[in-house]
Amino acid sequence: MYKKIRNTGSLQLSALLAVMGFCSVAHAQVVVTLEASGNKLVATSRGTCAKEPNPPGCTRISGRTNISFNLAGGSQCGSGGGSKWQLDHVALGTSEDGNPGDISAVAASDFNASQSSGRVTAVSKNANHILIRDNNTEEYDIWYTVYASCGGSGELINSDPRLENTGTGR
Repeated sequence: MYKKIRNTGSLQLSALLAVMGFCSVAHAQVVVTLEASGNKLVATSRGTCAKEPNPPGCTRISGRTNISFNLAGGSQCGSGGGSKWQLDHVALGTSEDGNPGDISAVAASDFNASQSSGRVTAVSKNANHILIRDNNTEEYDIWYTVYASCGGSGELINSDPRLENTGTGR
């Protein structure tokens, strides 16, 4: 009987350690909701940045984080009326309203992005969703631009809030 109780306790301890190990490697997730409005992609999620200004979509990142960009609604685009806006890609830049690209090697590594273009390799992507990962290894601000395209027309709209990395993902 003693042996059976000891084995049960060992199994419970093993299960607890496995769950703790899973939680320690899990990534936090931030969700940024976007809507197409006229010729702009607008962030509708409340800003969480510590610095001002703190517009919608501005996000403070703590620890390693997955950032999920979601396109709400099914906004029509183009003159044909049958096409809808679809999320296309995310690119990083060094300033608000600036051209994406020319980012630091740290930012390129943190986001799995091209250092010259700023374009981020998505973890997953479909027409209404793009998921990227931020390893957040150093403290810095970076602007992200999310692009949406209109069918095959080549027309793009975008949104460009900033991310405040706290450097706590180490």
